[in-house]
Amino acid sequence: MRYLIKLVAPALLLCVLYSFRQKDNTRSEGRAGIAYYHFSHVRDTTQSSRKWEEDFQLAFSPQQSVYLSTTKLRQDSMHRAAFEEAERTNSTTVNMGAWRPVTDESVYINEQELLVNRSFRRANYLIKEPLEAIAWQISTETKLLLGHTCQKATGTVKGRTYTAWFTTDIPASFGPWKLRGLPGLILEACDNANRIRFTCTRIETDTVLPEGLSLNPPADATHTTNIAFLRMEAAYREGLQANAGSSDDITVDNATINGQQMKAAKNKPQLNYPLELPTKK
Repeated sequence: MRYLIKLVAPALLLCVLYSFRQKDNTRSEGRAGIAYYHFSHVRDTTQSSRKWEEDFQLAFSPQQSVYLSTTKLRQDSMHRAAFEEAERTNSTTVNMGAWRPVTDESVYINEQELLVNRSFRRANYLIKEPLEAIAWQISTETKLLLGHTCQKATGTVKGRTYTAWFTTDIPASFGPWKLRGLPGLILEACDNANRIRFTCTRIETDTVLPEGLSLNPPADATHTTNIAFLRMEAAYREGLQANAGSSDDITVDNATINGQQMKAAKNKPQLNYPLELPTKK
């Protein structure tokens, strides 16, 4: 396991530093809104008590939105600080501290398209998905969330049926992840098996987007398909394994995932309840 960490550490360093350099060069864009969500997902139905949990933010205007992981932003910030400290002290050992899996993609939606941005090897890639119409069924049932009166709606998104609660107090037809198309912002959503849940924890309206956060996808991104991107990742992993005998001059110590020291995985959760179901052809 220590060797594996040594193998991927240089790539991680480059990716972290690149991601921050990318954000620092992005111009803020006028006034908009930001909604913060807590996401939970039972990915392995044989271990229902074990959930993937992560925090996200949705920045939006009336015409477009971007959804990305704030957990990843915080973790990248800590890791960058660790790398900078190692560089400052001329150390070849980096204390990464807490290190957990996060969602490494951003979802951009406007009136014409849905784009998923993924980073790989210091480059951005945009994957275009069909902007499918969601046949929401809106009911008269309401409840109060974060001081806003929300209305209930049900619809099928990426193969799963969701119950969503939206508020017309905020007339933006967006929501967490790829949920969209209602006459107001979605503050809460859950699939019909109660294994996937998005819960809005805070909203900022009529605010200025912070420096580094843009509603537009990266201008330097390469357009590709999901199949091509996955093939590229697989080829890179195969290359790492083929070069397993090479040495590196950087190590990562004291790394933990979800509070536990990194060790060979035992009883690793299986992804038998994915967020998206395969598209039927």
